[in-house]
Amino acid sequence: MFEEVDEIKKVTEDGEYYYIDLKDFWSFSLSKEYKIVPEVGDIARVYIKNGSTVRGLDLNGIYVFYKTDEQLEEEHRVWCESYNKEKQEQFEKEKSQLDLDYESLPDVFKKRIDRFRKNNPNFRVEYEVYEMFCCKEAIKIAGALKTSKEIQKFHDLPWEEQIELVDIDKGHSGNTFGCACVLACAYLDAPNRIIDTHGSLSPLVGSKAFGDI
Repeated sequence: MFEEVDEIKKVTEDGEYYYIDLKDFWSFSLSKEYKIVPEVGDIARVYIKNGSTVRGLDLNGIYVFYKTDEQLEEEHRVWCESYNKEKQEQFEKEKSQLDLDYESLPDVFKKRIDRFRKNNPNFRVEYEVYEMFCCKEAIKIAGALKTSKEIQKFHDLPWEEQIELVDIDKGHSGNTFGCACVLACAYLDAPNRIIDTHGSLSPLVGSKAFGDI
């Protein structure tokens, strides 16, 4: 555990929390349950566990809270339960469309999705929406540009030119766009590579967690 002392440079109020930006450190949230109103210029002493978990806070030398390991573990357990419940509910809403999208995919893309489903029993709930988006966009890009050379040129264009050239979804992140272009090139040059190419989120969550292995 370590602690950081810094001056508050910004406070944003949202619902049941204050979101606090420090001058030379990072940001964190403070629940209104503590009945403390942080202000710009206040001096915060933040107690940190595992590099990012806020264990405690003193404000202008006054104790606000300090959590035991047991309290932190219980908070994490409750958060995980809530997160998993939300993910499951969201999947149930999206399942019908995902099933239709799957049936519309070329065979190599179906086999790709099948691999992740087999390797990760929770893949559908956790990652399938993200992966399906990348696959559908890859097919769109490949159909529009025809060759991997053109896709590589397309990848390096400014965003404004990319969306003029191909009707890609405007909700892309850097990761989804990069993955879609890689899959599009593979689809044109060596379609069977689609099946074993790394998952869209494997670089972020790990190959095993995603279902690559």
